[in-house]
Amino acid sequence: MNGQVKSSVELARSLVLGVLATLILSACSAPAWKKPVPLGEVPGVMQYAVTQTQDDVTVTVVVPTKEQTSLIFGTSLYNDHIQPVWVEVDNQGKDPLFLLKIGMDEDYFSPLEASYQRHSGSKETRHRMDLFFHQMSFTNPALPGEVTSGWVFTNLDEGIKAVNIDLLGDGRLYTYSLVVKVPGLVVDVAQVDLDNIYSEFTDLKTEQELKDTLNSLPCCTVNKKGDKNGDPLNVVFISARTDIFSALIRRDWHLTEVTYGASAWKTIKSFMFGTRYRYSPISPLYVFGRPQDMGLQKARDSIHLRNHMRIWRAPYNYRGEEIYIAQISRDVGVKFNKRTITTHAIDPDVDDTRNGLLQDLAYSQSMYAFGYVGGSQRSTLEDTYYNLTPDPYYSDGLRAVMFFAGRPTTVDKVEILDWEKTKNLKMLDWDRNR
Repeated sequence: MNGQVKSSVELARSLVLGVLATLILSACSAPAWKKPVPLGEVPGVMQYAVTQTQDDVTVTVVVPTKEQTSLIFGTSLYNDHIQPVWVEVDNQGKDPLFLLKIGMDEDYFSPLEASYQRHSGSKETRHRMDLFFHQMSFTNPALPGEVTSGWVFTNLDEGIKAVNIDLLGDGRLYTYSLVVKVPGLVVDVAQVDLDNIYSEFTDLKTEQELKDTLNSLPCCTVNKKGDKNGDPLNVVFISARTDIFSALIRRDWHLTEVTYGASAWKTIKSFMFGTRYRYSPISPLYVFGRPQDMGLQKARDSIHLRNHMRIWRAPYNYRGEEIYIAQISRDVGVKFNKRTITTHAIDPDVDDTRNGLLQDLAYSQSMYAFGYVGGSQRSTLEDTYYNLTPDPYYSDGLRAVMFFAGRPTTVDKVEILDWEKTKNLKMLDWDRNR
């Protein structure tokens, strides 16, 4: 017995020593910290800069690529899923302004925390890294009559990044929602010219004209040939494109990669190990004779479980605002499929998924109104419709229509439009006995 105990202790000690040795070797083999390159000397870094002005305050943000970040900071922050965002505040007002970093990312990294993740070399080198990161960070306040700039260390978003800037002054909050391209991720929306996808857009002027048009749009997605219906088109977004993107990305929706070699391999690994892949491709479905203009998903812990959405630019505007029609469903598992070997199974209650999206985007504080119109596919237990996989789905046949703006709107201030009524809306007492 004593021999067995002794052997167990020795085994445990060996394992601990082995882990320590691995950690030490990893630390010793960490990439050396290279000499940083000033922002203004990094090629192409300002190409995707985005600027917005409110009254006498102008904000500019830059999100460098992985390669540019390595030059600017002398180390690959992207490898630790850290994405630095450069913020410049040109304050021509009368009051000092304070950048609320937590509004950009509630889990942002402090400068020294970001430095620590990439520590390498001697004690002196690590100290110099800490000092450099600290000096590079954005420091409050942005004084009146001055231009203040610096870096905020956020969590990594690929493809497109929504940057929310909140500047607090004396009794006033300046809010900016900026959408910045992040080159590197191969996404479908990057291959579509949304401004010129139609020869012209019809601008709808009245609310009744809008409702009639939305009712007349196709009920469902279709296959490539256009001879079989798929999932119902159950969501409409109306707003400037940047406001829609900001709301979605702020609520942790991510663009999906197109299917190609690298993304297919990442999908296979995620499928085999059941891990999360935030940009996992989704299959093409068709509306207006083309596949989705953009695919998005809200990933959960496993690739098997996610909400995913396909969005198309419609050939209409409403009082100058863009109109998008979408299909959303919730993946609840994986099943075998003759054509593709495996495919996702969806939650048949697509209305619950639709209304869940409505709740989700209300918390973005960008949605200021919503209502329901008909036009989607009604499907019941007695008269059931199927998508292309084929999975059954059940729906009241209504579309949730959401309106967005750049100004913040709290949940209790969201306007409920007195359009079509649904008995399935059980969220935050928003049914209000309707």
